[in-house]
Amino acid sequence: MEIENREKWLENKIVKERLKEVWMNEGEYFQACFDEIIIVLQQHKKKYGLEIFEDSRFITRRYKDMIGAHGIGKTAINIGMISEKALINKSKKIRPVKDHVFGYITIARTIINAFLKSDLFNDKNWLEKYLHLWVIIHVTKEEHHRENIKRSNQLSNANLDYKTKKKMNHYTKVSKLLLDKNYKYRQTNMEYKKKVIARVK
Repeated sequence: MEIENREKWLENKIVKERLKEVWMNEGEYFQACFDEIIIVLQQHKKKYGLEIFEDSRFITRRYKDMIGAHGIGKTAINIGMISEKALINKSKKIRPVKDHVFGYITIARTIINAFLKSDLFNDKNWLEKYLHLWVIIHVTKEEHHRENIKRSNQLSNANLDYKTKKKMNHYTKVSKLLLDKNYKYRQTNMEYKKKVIARVK
């Protein structure tokens, strides 16, 4: 099934249903991991002051992986989004490449901004609403090149913001966006996840 309007992919009924399924099964674990991150942000603010959140190198060095990659205890959420060319290749047994729609730097910056605005504290459902930050799309190896998918630059700190990526404007030369009909939600490491949940209760 094609997502005809990329800019409104989050409004797609199937996308919503699949994200809801992931949250219903793993949301408690995601929230537990995310709460650990909030504690770190609070301690950084207490020790270093607000200035630390303006240091782009600190954000890249410290938060890109800690928050962007591992903020929910899972580096990627797969809901079956795939480019048309990647799906064709998949049928030929050619494995696609995972691309994070938002990317680790943009994820980290989005969460830091929400922390500074107190959104993380004022809205108990914030993480569920923004679970899409960790969504991936499968593309071909060729489509994954920098000239086809714009990226934030870690060296110059040129950043593609949340709104730009939410509209998928950075996918400049990627084939049609589809939802794989053979997608199936899979759970892993549930025993460990239960231990994490129990620890924060």
